[in-house]
Amino acid sequence: MVLGVNPPDSEQLLSDFEVLAVDCQASAAAPRGHLLEIGWARAGAAIADAQTWLVALPHGERIPPAVTRITGIDDRMMRAGAEPAAAWRALAAAAATLAWQPAPTVIHFARFEQPFLRRLAGGTPPLDVVCTHAIAARLLPDLPRRSLRALAGYFGRSVGVLRRSADHVEATAFVWRELVPLLDGEGVSTWSELKAWLAIPLESAGRRRRVWPMPREVRLALPDAPGVYRMLRSSGDVLYVGKAASLRDRVNSYFRHQRGVPERMLEMLSQARAISFEVAPTSLEAALLEPDEIKRFRPPYNVALTDDRRRSRGDGLAADGDRQLWFTSPDLIERNPRPSARCPVGPFPSAEALEQFAALVRQSRSAIGRGRWAPDARTFEEGYGRFRAAHAELSLEHLRMSARLLRLGTRLWREGRRDRDADADEAGTNDLRVAVWTSENVQLSLEWLAIRAALARRRAVWLTRLAEASVAWREPGGDEWRLIVIEDGDIIVRTRAGPDLMPPIPPGSTRSAAARHDALTVARFDRLRVLSTELKRLASGGAPVAVRFGVSPPLAGERLASVLAWV
Repeated sequence: MVLGVNPPDSEQLLSDFEVLAVDCQASAAAPRGHLLEIGWARAGAAIADAQTWLVALPHGERIPPAVTRITGIDDRMMRAGAEPAAAWRALAAAAATLAWQPAPTVIHFARFEQPFLRRLAGGTPPLDVVCTHAIAARLLPDLPRRSLRALAGYFGRSVGVLRRSADHVEATAFVWRELVPLLDGEGVSTWSELKAWLAIPLESAGRRRRVWPMPREVRLALPDAPGVYRMLRSSGDVLYVGKAASLRDRVNSYFRHQRGVPERMLEMLSQARAISFEVAPTSLEAALLEPDEIKRFRPPYNVALTDDRRRSRGDGLAADGDRQLWFTSPDLIERNPRPSARCPVGPFPSAEALEQFAALVRQSRSAIGRGRWAPDARTFEEGYGRFRAAHAELSLEHLRMSARLLRLGTRLWREGRRDRDADADEAGTNDLRVAVWTSENVQLSLEWLAIRAALARRRAVWLTRLAEASVAWREPGGDEWRLIVIEDGDIIVRTRAGPDLMPPIPPGSTRSAAARHDALTVARFDRLRVLSTELKRLASGGAPVAVRFGVSPPLAGERLASVLAWV
């Protein structure tokens, strides 16, 4: 299809005519990558619904797993992809409906998209392209980040969790509409003026000092008190929820550094315009509020304590579905998302960690790696031989292998073999990748798995008990005693306490483990896990704290600290 060549009327204002917003998703940057999806929409006074096409891959090409995690597009979906020529005809037809030709087109990071458009069109596409990122770089030079997600959020709009063309087209069109008034303020009111303005070389400004969108007086006005805070877009959407021992110190710490700030944090701070907060009586109570607030608002920049795994990996964009709790047989081999007589042990937060332990029981290489990340068969066999020879527990024939491994993990932990992060499964990280496998690091990895399994089992028992408990404590340096009472994993009492450190008998103290498991949810599990972390903080710092589970005297002092060391 051949489009016309009439440029936009030099007198027509940018705010008065339509442009075509376009987005491409690809397997990698050109020329190595292949187009996976293309989308477009007309944008003027209103934004039309985006049209999207999956584009068939060349024969034999596959989508890299990392791209599937980021976009949600997998090889199965691509079987329905259109031929590239058909996708181009549809895009060209949409472009031909605009009043001006070549069609005025806006793309974010146009340098990435244009090679794919040229390949799709079989030459130079009849699109007159401007880049919204290049416009923003001139209009908002001090903004920490100008990615599409950062810019859309700066102007008050969220972008979908997955990097799909429909969301990105609509976000690009939205950003364009927000940039037009700013361009007018710079004396750029028509398309021809815009093209001429973009053609002027930018003078190098050297390293700029970052200027944060959030007014300084807003964050300096926060109280010096414990609580939870919420970073907000201009629209009021919650970007991030955090806890703090001092709201003023914690929030202002984000804005003190000019270097070494993670990219994800810069993107979030580019959008944050305001803060809301809630003061808590103590740091412990602030920590308990945080997971509930995260689940309430589902902020895009919170990774931990969400109820959706899509927010728990890398850029927070993997589509793995909702989190689940797991319950297992006593040997940790059989598992089910619901507790039962066959699976009475739990809760466990990670199916992957349980799978690794089951593979260890089977003496399978998949316990410590899969595919190219696994050791070769010979190295694994040598390492497993070292592992068995080093530990007498593994030769106890009267015990099943799972019991031997749990006993070994317990002993290694008691001996201080804690050189790896034994809480990795709690954070959703089960990565045992090793650059070069040797028999020695096979042995070390197997020992770590045994330790982690033993800790996970003990942690499950502790959390089951903590679901019906009462806790009294005093924060270090504080003069007020506090009390919380927990029933069914929920906090039903939160109040001041007397200094006798004798919390009351919890109302659900006689409830069976099975009944407690039936009542557990991800939200309650996270609350109990956070409480355990806070109790460990208090106990390790020498603060007075006591936990009571029933009619027996409460756990306190060294006894409590000893128990908490395992959880």
